[in-house]
Amino acid sequence: MDIFKKILCFLFFLLILPLFVTAEEISDSLKIRKGAFIKVMNPVEFSTLISDIGDELYFINTSDLFLYETNVLPQNTKIYGEVEDILEPVQGRDGAIKILINKIITPDKKIYKVKGHIYSENDNYIGGKPTQSIYYRKVPHYTMRMKPMLQAAPLNVLEQGKHTVVKPGAELFLILDEDLIIK
Repeated sequence: MDIFKKILCFLFFLLILPLFVTAEEISDSLKIRKGAFIKVMNPVEFSTLISDIGDELYFINTSDLFLYETNVLPQNTKIYGEVEDILEPVQGRDGAIKILINKIITPDKKIYKVKGHIYSENDNYIGGKPTQSIYYRKVPHYTMRMKPMLQAAPLNVLEQGKHTVVKPGAELFLILDEDLIIK
């Protein structure tokens, strides 16, 4: 009976051991949650005119990113991405470009796979603003006790859009689409 208890204790220990190992591994890594914003700078000019889908771009982290008391993304970390989509300029809208982020390399050469986008209010498309009307017509505007005044009302003929250009040194935001585990 005494041997049975020892074998049972040994088996119990073997079942519990993986829980301690995984707890150690989790405590060594930090997680940046999805939806986090990271401020980046564009070192090279790109635009809807000269860029193609699949072109590789990179950005630089402008400041240290701390999680608790640990510097998880030091300053000058390079953030790599590629052009995911380009909307050419058309009549009524400027050109727009969407950038997918897929890799982060820290100054000490640690590489992290990441999924994110360069953030913009326009569904993550940089640019794509509506253009102004070309033609206006004069419409009388009537008020009390005054003669009617002519007012300019826009017609539905809009300007041709222009290409969107992102200059070097532009500050942009990276938004994470998935959690980033830092080890």
